[in-house]
Amino acid sequence: MRNTLLFLKNKSATYDSDTKFYRWELINPIQARKDELLTCQVIEAEIPKTYYNVNSTNNVFSLTVVTTDNDTSTDYTHTFSLTLASKNYSAIELASEINGISNSTYASIASNFNNQTGKITITLGVLDVADVVTSATFSASNTCGRLIGYVSTTSKSGSSSTLTFEGDRIVDLNLTNNVYIETDLLLESRNTRGEKSGILAKVQMNGAFLSLVHYQTAHNLPIELGRKDTYLDHIDLRFVDDNDNSIEFNGDNDLTITLLFNYIKKDKLLLGEEIQVYEHQPFINTINQDEEECYYSDNEI
Repeated sequence: MRNTLLFLKNKSATYDSDTKFYRWELINPIQARKDELLTCQVIEAEIPKTYYNVNSTNNVFSLTVVTTDNDTSTDYTHTFSLTLASKNYSAIELASEINGISNSTYASIASNFNNQTGKITITLGVLDVADVVTSATFSASNTCGRLIGYVSTTSKSGSSSTLTFEGDRIVDLNLTNNVYIETDLLLESRNTRGEKSGILAKVQMNGAFLSLVHYQTAHNLPIELGRKDTYLDHIDLRFVDDNDNSIEFNGDNDLTITLLFNYIKKDKLLLGEEIQVYEHQPFINTINQDEEECYYSDNEI
């Protein structure tokens, strides 16, 4: 079997900040013969764990609070908002950042991390003894809910001088358990929704922050490329987390990956089968149901 090993370094690629794809231009294209198809497999990779647990996808804290003046029965609405700087945080540091919000003249906010439960508690209070906290809701713009253990729609009501939230879940400081290596080609692989995707491999990111995670496949499981993808003069790859967000590696780090391309003989096809795949016309499935199967080769069409 013919094959080609392709060794890629991110420093040799062009990065598209819009699509988040790295592109490698190939001086010598990978090209199958007329009677061949291509398969691809990630056989090894080194991925730096230089991404932060807080970045632009999960760094907004926004809590809307309503207080009521008992003397005048007047309601006041305030929003405690904070955009966390992109970097690595501990749970105590997160609670401390929330504690630092003080943009309200009617209510106060206090946050505490409980090491025994792994949860962050948020206590809202009034600044005027004549007022009460009536309700509090995490705003729609809140994106750090999973990070601090609160779902984005969490709300609570009350009628006292304080109102306390405890996280529904423990603090989750791990941005992702895995990094998915993804192409812009449609492959015979499926994502978590069962849709066809360009995912080539899933790398478990079990290293510490700033470490280099080494991946080597233990299985020979090549993925077949589409029948039209037999000539490759460039390779596009991107790296996404468990939530389909592109990984921000924060610099020109040492990311390498090795791809193995195999050239395999095309299988003979039933008449009409390829039309069904590409033209999406399921009615042709019945053409040969009661007739002797007719085959053709790619050289005959």
